Amino acid sequence: MSGRAPMVGPAPLPAREITLERLDPLSAAAARPVTTGAALLAAALPLLVAVTRGHEIVQPAWFVASYLLVLAACVLLLDRSRPTRPVWQAPSAQLFQLLLMATAVTSALSTAGANERLRDDWAPLVVGVLLMASTPYRPAREIVGWTALHTLLCAGLGIVQAPAAISDVPTVTYAITGSFTVAILGLAAAAYAHSLNTSTRLWQERAWQSAAAVAREQRAGVARSVQQRRITVLNHEVVPTLQRIVDADDLSEADREEARRLARSIRSLLVAEVEKGWAQQMLDDVVARHPRLNIVATADDPDDLGQRAALERRTLMRAIVVVAVETLSASQLELRLRSSDGRLAVTCAIVTPRPFPDARRELRSMLELIRGLTRRSSVREVDGRLVLEFEYGY
Repeated sequence: MSGRAPMVGPAPLPAREITLERLDPLSAAAARPVTTGAALLAAALPLLVAVTRGHEIVQPAWFVASYLLVLAACVLLLDRSRPTRPVWQAPSAQLFQLLLMATAVTSALSTAGANERLRDDWAPLVVGVLLMASTPYRPAREIVGWTALHTLLCAGLGIVQAPAAISDVPTVTYAITGSFTVAILGLAAAAYAHSLNTSTRLWQERAWQSAAAVAREQRAGVARSVQQRRITVLNHEVVPTLQRIVDADDLSEADREEARRLARSIRSLLVAEVEKGWAQQMLDDVVARHPRLNIVATADDPDDLGQRAALERRTLMRAIVVVAVETLSASQLELRLRSSDGRLAVTCAIVTPRPFPDARRELRSMLELIRGLTRRSSVREVDGRLVLEFEYGY
């Protein structure tokens, strides 16, 4: 066993990167129907306005442009929330927000001079709904920042459109009227994201503490189990041979050769136990729990990166192996760990009797989990093996 103390608990995320999708990927995946519903609502609102207040659309080309921008934002949101896609990164999230800002501008241009009631503008409502829909996938701080920008933009558009309004109220009233909806929905989205993330992190901290306590309790039992396996080998092979040599009057060359073979075997066994890395130990432990199955499990981790990985990362790798054995009935497993530009790259190759589409379907929940916890992930079929690849980047 290595003398290095393993890290306890998951690697901390910077505050600017905390999202529900990374803290609890399965909850974010479960929220996708709500995301889809919000996107459909956002796409339907402009059409409803066009039907009920079509006389205010004096520039149809700008209205079409604004609606296409809404559709683009909805497609981007739905695409980035798919379980098979990597976690939503900042550049595409910024594009999403810019599309929303362009929607507000083009919508105002489509009704220039004819918008008599700013409170009926659809663009702030659509922007607010899509900000709410992005709650599981973007950090609360980011949502607050973009909400402020959207609010200022809509307030400015309200002031610009004030001369065309029929109500005789101060100009600042139009700024408030034009931006109130997006401000309320955006801040509500940020507050909801912050609440979800805080409660999830607190639950995770308690769960990791409990897991560490259980691991400490079971460590002695694991050590005894390893010693018992070694004693069994000694009793079945070494002791009978030694007893036979002791009882023999003369030692034959075969006895000497048998003694040499056992010495080499014991020496290689001890060396292998000492040099065995965390990944191979984990595979051996999982395989040992299924003695009736004929499973060949090998680890390729020359730098023992698994030992230095955070508990969260080791737990994910172990979960993948357990699912491969218990769900996919794997006959062969190969776990490969490499370091790439400061990131931990993991490849798990699985030989299973199940067809690739069925195996992938069985792994759906696991793939959603991998997607949320890693920076880049993929699943593909290579030479009859199901290959999972993912990379930790945070």
